[in-house]
Amino acid sequence: LSHARALVGARVVPGTRVPRPSRIGPSERSNAPEPGEPSVVRLPARPSPKHRALAMSGEPTAEEGKYKDIPSILPLAPGGVYAVKWEQREKWAECLSTPDVPYTPPLGAPNPDNPVCFFEIRAGGYYLGRVTFELKADTHPVTSENFLKLCEFKCYAGTKFKVFPGNWIRGGDFTDLDEVVYDANDPDFFDFASLLPDAAPGGQSIYVSEDGPYFADESFAIAHDGPGVLTMYNPGAPNCNGSQFMITFPNVRADSLDGTHVAFGQVLDGWNVLAALEQLGDARQEGDTFQRVTVEQCGVVKGKGEKGSAGSTMAKMCVKNGASERGGARRHNATRRASRGHSSRSFRATPSLAARVAYAA
Repeated sequence: LSHARALVGARVVPGTRVPRPSRIGPSERSNAPEPGEPSVVRLPARPSPKHRALAMSGEPTAEEGKYKDIPSILPLAPGGVYAVKWEQREKWAECLSTPDVPYTPPLGAPNPDNPVCFFEIRAGGYYLGRVTFELKADTHPVTSENFLKLCEFKCYAGTKFKVFPGNWIRGGDFTDLDEVVYDANDPDFFDFASLLPDAAPGGQSIYVSEDGPYFADESFAIAHDGPGVLTMYNPGAPNCNGSQFMITFPNVRADSLDGTHVAFGQVLDGWNVLAALEQLGDARQEGDTFQRVTVEQCGVVKGKGEKGSAGSTMAKMCVKNGASERGGARRHNATRRASRGHSSRSFRATPSLAARVAYAA
């Protein structure tokens, strides 16, 4: 009680301690403070703002810092900031399971007159299976022809998939090939170095003209309702369709694609392969995958009656600007005539500069 009374009205000085009052004898009472006189009480000093910020940041102290250079035995997950166990890492090193899942083609029963293409998919070095697509050439002839020819001449073989869980798969960039799978000397792959050395960044369409290697949006008549819709990718700018495409997942928001991306086909078979790829995607929606996903082979299962020959299509893809030889000039003129032929079907080429800038962004 006497100690509590001594603190009443006391002046507190930082950095001092509050001593416990000792028992003093009558001879020493003259040195005690008079009643009502403030006593000097020293308390522990408060930490400075710098020390408080250091404590809140979680940085190691000098003693803890001795262990900061010791590497952790737990590897970091590719798509996260927390360490995962070795068992989880071993799981992603195994072959991905592709169980059957319920699936109905979102655009209805296929038209028997439409062409059908296929992809052979590999993930993490393991073969997963074949996926087939129907191209809606009856409603989107220009866009379907572009995809059909790129499959026919193996341009998609060796390309990689980017996976965006809950949204779509993106692929078709033949300027970024899987160096493990791609072999230019193999006839199952397109020899880009010899036949298309100046490919546009991000890939390009078969409709090469003096205005650029991209073509305009053909039609937005097909909605992106449900999983398995095959649609064209563009970098956010209109009329910049090249070689890249997307395949929708079940929870995709149709309003994010309708009116801006041209849907032109659907998955027929092999949806279980694509559905299994969704678990490989990164939750940050950057397209990174825990395993590398590659189109090992591509081709045509069933084609539609083609108006042009294969040679004319190859000439359109392999033409080089500034050809000086007479043969190169003839091929260039043939390309321009072929492009004008597609213009009769509401096709118009887009300026190459705007498209290249959009893809490079």
